[in-house]
Parts: sequence; C-alpha cells; structure tokens
Amino acid sequence: MKPMSIFQHRNLICLLFVFQYLACERNYDAPPSEIAQALSPDLSIKDLRAKHVMGKFEQLTNANTIVGVIVANDQSDNFYKSIILQDTTGGITIRMDGIKLNANYPIGRKIAIHLKGLWLGDYGKMIQLGSGVDLSDPAYPSLFPIPQTLFDQYIIKGEASYEPKPIVLNVTQLGNQYQSRLIQLNQVAFALSDTAKPFADTKNKESLNRTLIDCNGNSILLRTSGYASFGGSNTPVLLGSIKGIYSVFGSTKQLVIRDLEDVQMNQPRCK
Repeated sequence: MKPMSIFQHRNLICLLFVFQYLACERNYDAPPSEIAQALSPDLSIKDLRAKHVMGKFEQLTNANTIVGVIVANDQSDNFYKSIILQDTTGGITIRMDGIKLNANYPIGRKIAIHLKGLWLGDYGKMIQLGSGVDLSDPAYPSLFPIPQTLFDQYIIKGEASYEPKPIVLNVTQLGNQYQSRLIQLNQVAFALSDTAKPFADTKNKESLNRTLIDCNGNSILLRTSGYASFGGSNTPVLLGSIKGIYSVFGSTKQLVIRDLEDVQMNQPRCK
C-alpha cells in the first residue's frame, strides 16, 4: 500500500477533529423564530377600525401590528385585488395591487400586518386598508392598494392552518361591527324573482345583486362580480344556509360569497 503523504495525513487529522467536535457539540434550544415574534399583535382589528372616520382618510404613523386569519381572497375572482382579514374582534379589507393573491395568501393563513405608513379609508362606508390616497378624481378620492413590491415589507406570512368558523347570525342582527367578517345565514332563500338566475353577468362582465330573504321577509343583497368564476351558475330555488363576507355600500347591506361551496340550499322553502 502506498504510504500517505504529509498533506493527506494532516487532512485526516483535521477530519477527525471535526467529527469529534460535532459529536460533542451540545444541542441548545432554538431561539423564538422571527415569524412567531412578528405574529404577535399589539392592536386588535376592532381598535384599528375605531381609528377611522367615515368619509375621511387616516395615515397610520404608529408602529402597530395587527394579526388575523385570511377568510377571503381572489381565488374565484369575486374579490378584486384584495384579501379579507379577521381576528376575534373584527375584520377588515386589505387592498393589494396584485393578481393570484390566493397563491401566497390562502384562506386560513395567519398573517401580520405592520401598519406604520399605511392608510385607512372607506368605499361606500366599507372600511379598507391601503397604501395611500388616490386624488386623481377629486370628487371620488379612494385608497391606493399596497404595491406588490411592498407586500413583504408590510405583511408577514404565517402558517396556513385553519379557516375560522362563520359567525351565525340572522339578517336583522347585521351591523357595521360585522363588516369584513365571515358570517352564515340560515333558513334563507333567494327571492322568487331571483331564483334560477345567473349570479352575475359574466358575458358583459357586470356585477349583479340577487336578493336573499328569510322566512320573516327580512332581506339582504348578494353581490357577485361579473368576473367571478362561478358567476354564470344559476341561483338555487330551495331554502338553506349561505356563508360569505358581510359588506355594505352606503346603507345597503350586502353579502359576498367566496365560491359555490358557501351556498347550501336544499330544503323546502318557507310556506
């Protein structure tokens, strides 16, 4: 056998020291992850919403963080360039200038939003969070969505874990405290004039309202975008339950579903 050279001998000794070091190295507890720390809120969504005055715009200058779970996104194209975030105290619409948001912001994912530098506003009294104020039309100022290049600056993504259960309510209980929250209405049906009709006008890409009524005659509008992937499907004839995001436009109460799985109507209608 050919004897080892002095360089091979030195390399062997070095490897032995490395293996010995690794074998004796202690396993220390890993420090808390930066993501876990980032997902610790110091402001509730309810308290964030309380900072807004309807019809005004407020820039957020404090380094606060809200944390919630995503309950709606653009997967079916019924929510345009936005995600809906809620915690145990309230919900809010986050305007985001991107497409296919559902890929990185799926329903059930927990996220944190650093608020400093963002703005509060409302569209038809529906409170929203965005990146600035668009004054291109002074008569109708609105919020700019958060630019895609700044998503990671403001939004920290946590794990996609679970979808919160909807809050079960009846139509008469709906108020602004339930804005941008996942709710469920039971024992409701589409008005007879709105049954077996398309949810939206997908041919002309126009949104449509369909009326939902309960057994006592109370009503709420179901709003569906003309771009929704399910918009061409027909509304059911029977009675049942429906889940969706509660919204408003002015004084009009509205419900917006995520997809057809939110609609479960297979019972006889009220007499």
